[in-house]
Amino acid sequence: MIFLVLTSNLSLFAATSWTCSSDSDCPAGTTCDTPSSSCKPEKDKVAEYVTIRLKTGANNPNSFGSGTIFVQNPANDMILGQLEVNGSASSGEYYFIQELSISISAPSSVKFENFRLVYDKNGNGLVDSSEDVISEGSISGFSVKFEVEQKFQGFKTNQLENFLIVASFSDENPIDNLNFYAFIQNNTSIVAKASKGTDIEHFERLSFPKFSFEPKNGYFLFASGSHFAPQTPPRWEEINKEWEIMHLRLKALDDANELQSLTIDIYGSSVRFGNGVEKIALCSDKNNDGKCDDVIVELSEFTEDQESAVFQIPEGKVSLNTGEETFLVVKANLNFYKDQNASFYIKENDITLKTKKKIAGTNIQTVTFNYNCKESDEGCRLKPEENEETEDDSATNEDSGCSILFID
Repeated sequence: MIFLVLTSNLSLFAATSWTCSSDSDCPAGTTCDTPSSSCKPEKDKVAEYVTIRLKTGANNPNSFGSGTIFVQNPANDMILGQLEVNGSASSGEYYFIQELSISISAPSSVKFENFRLVYDKNGNGLVDSSEDVISEGSISGFSVKFEVEQKFQGFKTNQLENFLIVASFSDENPIDNLNFYAFIQNNTSIVAKASKGTDIEHFERLSFPKFSFEPKNGYFLFASGSHFAPQTPPRWEEINKEWEIMHLRLKALDDANELQSLTIDIYGSSVRFGNGVEKIALCSDKNNDGKCDDVIVELSEFTEDQESAVFQIPEGKVSLNTGEETFLVVKANLNFYKDQNASFYIKENDITLKTKKKIAGTNIQTVTFNYNCKESDEGCRLKPEENEETEDDSATNEDSGCSILFID
């Protein structure tokens, strides 16, 4: 593990200029010393050494599925990303974050402004009214520096802290399918401090989700929704059950339209609809929470080796007025055996609209569900033998007083 030492002695801490007139001017872990009008560390409150780890937050904006989040132009007060900071220390309750720098990747025509760093105290990934803006960003080219306001610089050691990067983006003449996003260049992008030394765990680059403006003319938006899950491959022990495998966002951008059919494709080892996937359904999600509210179409009878499931949607079930958006959920009942794996996806030609439009948002793809157990693992489902008896056969044999024993 490589670390970069940013501060290394007490003199650097003592040199910090924290002027004050009361304790409310000082960061946590310090108090206002009246004679000197400066913030002084409380006894045993400030860590001597701290190691800081940065990563994207658990409630980072969700771009899974499409890989891009589509937003209106202009996009005001949008959350570019959630940053998780963990300052670990063997002693002391507090350390200090003084600066954070980010970079922006965007076409030259994109205007960005009004950057703020919000302390996401409850970690929910939302800007709540009770949460503080701890810094307003200073823009230089495609770089933004946040100098944290003095009174907000103190944070608890050995605790996950979350921050939201908020800004506004616009483009007078947006080009279709061009992305913009924020990233943290490397471990020199944060300035943090303890009383004697601070290490920042090494990383090359930390990227937040990609965004794109909704196209205006000739498009229908069919993209992943904000509740697309799962975001990480589940363990094999969890796979064999009903899953909500896709969350979809549809929007009639410039004209009323209707979804007439939707195909879900499958790619994997041995898995087919009817072999590993016992049932699949398309649902409405009326309140945009990622859950199935009403089943629109359900499929459970499949031909052999069927690699696609086609939902023929009843007329009027998924119709949208101009500018209207709706949300759908795809759920599937999985029953894999050893070494089966699969992911599900939607391509542009899998979507049939009443009025033909170009599609913004596809391709959409799930994580890979991988049933990678070992034969010796308890509960591992092995591949059924082709001549294995069915439940009906078993019942018949039991009624006749006969029994059959299969030996591998």
